[in-house]
Amino acid sequence: MPRCTIAACEPGAPAEPRRQRLARAGTALATPYPSVRFRTMAFALLVAARVAGAAPTVLVRVGDRSPLGLPFSRFSEPAVDDRGRIAFVGGSTVLFRRGAGGIQRIAGADDALLDHRLAGVSPAAVGPDGCVAFRAAFADGGAGVFLRCGDTTTLVVATGAVAPGGGTFAGIGNDVASGSGGRVVFTATLGDGGGGIFLADGAGGFTDVVRTGSVSPAGGTFTTVRLIGISGAGRVGFRGAISGGPDGFFFWDTGVLGKVAVVGDASPAGGSFTRVGQGAMNDGDMWSFRATISNGVDPDRTGLFRATPTGFGTLLTSVVMDGDATPIGGTFANFPNSLVPVINASGSIAFRATLADAPFPSGVFVAQPDGTLLKAAAVGEPNGSAGQVLVRLREVSLADDGGVVIRASLLGGTPGLFRSRGGSVETLALLGDATDAGGGFRFTDAAVRGSADDAVFLGAREGLFVVDASGAMQSVAVLGDRTPLRGQYAGFDQPAAGGGRIVFGASIQGGRSGEALLAARRADVAVLAKVGERARPCGQISDLFTAADDLARPGVGPGTVVFQTALAGGGAASGIVLWSGGALRAVACEGKKAPGGGKFRTFGTPAAGSGGRFAFDGVAGDPSGTLFRAEGGRVSALAASGRDTRTRLQGTFRGFDPPAASGAAVAFRALLDHGREGIFVARGRCTMAIAGSGDAEPGGGRFRSFGAPAFAGSAVVFRATAVTDRATLGIYRVTPSGTCTQDTPSVEALATAGPAFLDFGAPTGNRKGVAAFAVDITGGGATDAIVVDRGGI
Repeated sequence: MPRCTIAACEPGAPAEPRRQRLARAGTALATPYPSVRFRTMAFALLVAARVAGAAPTVLVRVGDRSPLGLPFSRFSEPAVDDRGRIAFVGGSTVLFRRGAGGIQRIAGADDALLDHRLAGVSPAAVGPDGCVAFRAAFADGGAGVFLRCGDTTTLVVATGAVAPGGGTFAGIGNDVASGSGGRVVFTATLGDGGGGIFLADGAGGFTDVVRTGSVSPAGGTFTTVRLIGISGAGRVGFRGAISGGPDGFFFWDTGVLGKVAVVGDASPAGGSFTRVGQGAMNDGDMWSFRATISNGVDPDRTGLFRATPTGFGTLLTSVVMDGDATPIGGTFANFPNSLVPVINASGSIAFRATLADAPFPSGVFVAQPDGTLLKAAAVGEPNGSAGQVLVRLREVSLADDGGVVIRASLLGGTPGLFRSRGGSVETLALLGDATDAGGGFRFTDAAVRGSADDAVFLGAREGLFVVDASGAMQSVAVLGDRTPLRGQYAGFDQPAAGGGRIVFGASIQGGRSGEALLAARRADVAVLAKVGERARPCGQISDLFTAADDLARPGVGPGTVVFQTALAGGGAASGIVLWSGGALRAVACEGKKAPGGGKFRTFGTPAAGSGGRFAFDGVAGDPSGTLFRAEGGRVSALAASGRDTRTRLQGTFRGFDPPAASGAAVAFRALLDHGREGIFVARGRCTMAIAGSGDAEPGGGRFRSFGAPAFAGSAVVFRATAVTDRATLGIYRVTPSGTCTQDTPSVEALATAGPAFLDFGAPTGNRKGVAAFAVDITGGGATDAIVVDRGGI
């Protein structure tokens, strides 16, 4: 076993070969509910208790040596149990493509590339000339963007480089786009805290595309920007969040900014856009994007849209809306929030959707320019001559030849990438496939251009790790290890914790079930639920975590675990299932009567409190979005779209994120009318607004937007964006009043963006007041490090 510190393995203590580790695991894990032999890594720097005024502590960061041998490249959101243990999924990443010699390495963790040792790589972008652009984090700090054309690799930009107009790049973002002639577009954070999108011209020069704080062509100023892509003509597309104006999609064309579609614009499907989501663009300046529309009378609808440039501006057309008929029967129920509806050179659009009243619960589809809808793959449908059945469909890519690359898992539990052509699905890369970098990689994030055969994709070696309050790290489960259901771990979902229990979902290859919900105990892993198990009265568990929010985690409370799942064999395609005392019970099922009227249609990720209480968001007819609360076996509507908030943040609810729960209290983020947002806490019949758009932020700004909240002791912690002369990010803590009041509570900033932390993920906490969250320290997003605030413990 390697003897490791936070920095590196000691000389003379090499990582144990995977073959030996699996052989040892096979000996140690021979019983039906085996004992796991945990690997431990002691930190050189132990986690200190937080003292007054002390900053939160960085627990582990990219570049630190993993117990699995390679440097850590990224982390999931953490979870904190009541004993103060912090759990997360950590991975090491490598970029691959399939060639004549098999799956071949392009670059990845522990490589030396142009005088830089890499901690890991991010998803790549393929240009029209076949060049591959990718972002890499450096093991000794910082990051850069590389361009590989044939056998030649060049460094396009690195942190510390001088930005156009002065200053330096303090962080480099994950989003990159590759254009013709060596042009690369990238996102970056600047030394003054601002950010933007920049164009590298291929000759060593940089050009501003857009910066935060600059004026939007639709009014107001940009607070955040996200790169969409670059066209053949050199137009750069991006999504912008706006202060004092509407959010939407924009383009840059030789120094001029223009609008594609923004909130408030008329929708081709009727009404107007109320929210815009993810988008994509092709070489011909044609766009695809997800958006929500409203006519002010009927329930909001979500759909996909196409934007086509014309001599008179941009023509918007509707591609597909929820409620529309699918090509395989039934209707489209939901398009996931994380969905990027990709578009190829011909204008065809590939997307994933959940379905209602259809033969299959979800699928991947292609919308052709003439309006024809084709199925690429569906959950539970046999494919090809081998009869392979796919589950857990995730992100998709669409090549110019019409081939679709889909991340999914085989029904037996093996995850991988699959190619769909003409309705026939074949394997591109599976966990366990040999590569020139060894085995044990899970493959994700495919990028394609001309042909799906030439996809470039990530491979990740991953494990579930737990750090205790002393700073000691244990690897609880690793890709390739034996599981309690036999077989080997094939993938991990984000962990959750509560009541002294850490729970996680896992894919299993070659076991007695392809998926399971597991609990990490002191010395082993126990099975709580598995695919194929009965969840009366609504059927059998068929596919864990199919909620549109894509959080893929359970809610964990004292003695209970609650989770969303697809169901089969009982008349319901999905539902909310409660585990308690070893027994499973479906407590809300699609198609069954919902409190407040209508029938349950879709469900979000639930949260568990104490005493068997839990909460979840869902759709149940009219109104379109509702937050539900369950107590004592009875489900009731807590808040609903279209209803008055009855708090100091006057107005109506327009939508909800998945809630948090603690004891009998529920905390949730809600969208409000007029583009506002708020964080609310409900106890009994009382609902209080604890933060809202326009409220004062401790640093002197005004809150603009929020992330989903969590409980840390009696306090609520949440991520938020505040605006002064520019947008700033932070993690904040509020202790709600013990009585029902509509007074504005005091807000404390736990951490704000600056030189140390560039961005933050969603926080989590435990009932003793410990809070933890993932952060961005290199510009690549909030997956760079895990930070803990122990609240004086």
